[in-house]
This record gives sequence, C-alpha cells and structure tokens, in this order.
Amino acid sequence: MIRRLSLRGVRFNSGATAGLKLSKFDEHYTSIAIDGELHHFKNLFLRDSCTSEASVDPFSRQKLFSTGDITQTLNIIDARVNGDNLEVKWHDGESQSSSTFSKDFLDSHKNLESSLRGKFFHHDRLFWDMKSLKPYLGELQVDCSDYNSTEGFHSTLDNLNRFGLSFINSIPKPAETTMTEENAYSWPVAQLANKFGYIKKTFYGTLFDVKNEKEDAKNIANTNTFLPLHMDLLYYESPPGLQFLHFIENSTEGGENVFSDSFSAVEFVKSEDMAAYEALTKFPITFHYDNNGEYYYYTRPLVVEDPLTGVLQAVNYSPPFQGPFELGTTSDSHQLLFNDFLRGLILFESFVNDPANQYKVKMPEGSCVVFDNRRVLHSRLEFSDANGGDRWLMGCYVDGDSYRSRLRIRSRSS
Repeated sequence: MIRRLSLRGVRFNSGATAGLKLSKFDEHYTSIAIDGELHHFKNLFLRDSCTSEASVDPFSRQKLFSTGDITQTLNIIDARVNGDNLEVKWHDGESQSSSTFSKDFLDSHKNLESSLRGKFFHHDRLFWDMKSLKPYLGELQVDCSDYNSTEGFHSTLDNLNRFGLSFINSIPKPAETTMTEENAYSWPVAQLANKFGYIKKTFYGTLFDVKNEKEDAKNIANTNTFLPLHMDLLYYESPPGLQFLHFIENSTEGGENVFSDSFSAVEFVKSEDMAAYEALTKFPITFHYDNNGEYYYYTRPLVVEDPLTGVLQAVNYSPPFQGPFELGTTSDSHQLLFNDFLRGLILFESFVNDPANQYKVKMPEGSCVVFDNRRVLHSRLEFSDANGGDRWLMGCYVDGDSYRSRLRIRSRSS
C-alpha cells in the first residue's frame, strides 16, 4: 500500500533571491515563484529528478534508484531557497537525503512545453507541396565539401527537420567498383551517413546497391518498372529514420525520382474528414517481406502521433510491402473503423499522387539525396537503358534516433 506523503512544514517567502522564491511546501507539492510566476511541483517529481551523487552515478550519469523505490516511503522534511537554487531535504524510508534544483532546471520543467524544449523541433517543420517547396529548392542543396564543415552539416540538419529532404552535390566518384562488407565504410555514401550516426545494417547489408537486375530481382527497386511512392522497411520493428541514396550513374532515359510530403497529406485528411483521420491513427496495416529466405512482419497504423503532445510523429505507407489486412475483412466487429480508414486512405493517396504535391527530379550523377524515411515518400519513374545509359545507386540507412540526437546537440550550441 502506498503511503501518503506526510506534511512536514510550511514556509512562506523564505530565501527569496535572484528571481526564485519559495511560497510553501506540503505533503504533495512544493510551490515556487520563478521570476514572479508561481508554479507547483510535485514532491515525487522533484525527488525522482534528483541528480545528487547518491541518486545518479557521477561517471555514467545513470540513475541509481527506481521511481517505485521512493514512492512508498517519501516524506519532505524541509525546503528553502539558497541563491539560484532550491534545496530540499527528504526522508526516504529509513534514511535522509538532500536534493538541489537550479533555477534553470525548475524553469525548464514548469510545464510540458518547457520540458520538451530542445528535444523536439516540430515548430520549425514546413509541410509542403510543389508550389510551397519551390522557393526553397536552392536551400536544399549542399556541396559535398561544405557538408563536411559544421555550417554545411547544420544546413543539412535544418533541411531534414523542416522539409524532410536534403541534397548533397559534387560527391567524388568512389574508388571501388564493387561493394563488399569489408570495404563498405570506404564508400562516399557511408562517409556521408557517418556524420549523422551509426549506419543501420539490414538484411540488405551495411550498404545496398540499387541496379537494374533484368532477371530474378528480389526487390522492385532493382527493376526498371515504375516504383510507386513508399517508405522503406516498415516491416521492421524500428524502421530507419533516414535514407541516403548516392547516384553514382544515372544516364538512363526516364527514372526520375519523385518525393511527396506525407505530413502534408495527413493534414489534408484531417481537414477534410476527422473521423477518417482518427481511423488512420488506429487501424493496423500489415507490412511484410517474405522472400529470399527472409520473413519480416509488423503491423502499424498509417498515422503516428507523439503520445505527449499529439504532434504528428511518423507516417507508415508502403504499398509494395503491404500484406493482407487482418481487421474488418471477415466480420462486422471492426467494419466501421475499416470504412473510416478506407476513406482516409483514399484521401491520403489522392493527395500524395497529385503531381501538384510532388517534387520530381532527375538526380545528377555525383549527388546524394537524404530524406526522412518516416515522413517523405519516395518513388521512381520507369526508365529505359536502350540508349546505352546506366543506373547505379548506392544507399544506406541511419536510425532516426541518431539524427534527432544531432539536432538536440546542435540546439544546445546555438
């Protein structure tokens, strides 16, 4: 049974300096005025956030207790302001402990918006169609030599956060002619990806070739037929956040790449049919890869919202790798949800397949496109090598966690 936090004392206007003023504390809350604005912090939150050496290892920075440990025995003994810090004494079961919380910490945790600042950057995102993207096409281009500088890399980070899309140009030709696992990290695309974080190795390898395999292609991307808009590896439990495609050769007739902002499409569905939008956040779509001795399977909704903020977090759409539906097809138990989902899917597809909402480009040789695989859909038009041209791409993946880590570190320094 969880004990109630005992009332140990009340203190008014104690130690008020430098914009931090203690109003009172009781068995549940400690009330602090930060620059004149009163905020009520749960005592359990404060104790759970303690970073003293008794609570957090000073070297690993890892927590030495669990929230459940302190919940049953926590009592507050005293609280006071000392300069820019709040100092609290606790009774934890049979022992006592102390915590110190800076004004900056309290200010950054006074509400949800403050707590998430510097962790998510959705306010900077620009949802686009071709008309709204066109003025920014120049900004999306980064020269390879500039990419290796701090400023150039940060430009690429900004592009990916704002648009989900960025281009790196003037990449030197690879020294190797055949990719192997042994030489994978010497290839230009691997060196570009390593700026973000560890390359995500998949059953395709550390890197993957995209060539026109005239016979026995194990993936539709390795043919010359039309490749519809999709995202990669949605049959994985954790699909990659970023995809890199380096165009080593691209002299065929046709084969233009097409990109579309799925977040814009989702907002369109939301504005047209809220019930359909809600169904897109709930109805499970099956994604699978069952070929060449591999069988991957995962179900996920088309739309994923952040559980804390409700902000759009990811989209899951990949018709070439979609398996049979498993709800709403043989009984009436989920029929209403299935019908709402179908309306939303039709609206979504009508948006992303409209040329007005697509960016189509014939990628120049020596360029690499980097895109957010959980936001930007990619496609490739049919092509022909009858004129003697060739098409050879080298690609790889990086997890979104590494990309977002780079964004957060960059935010601290700006």
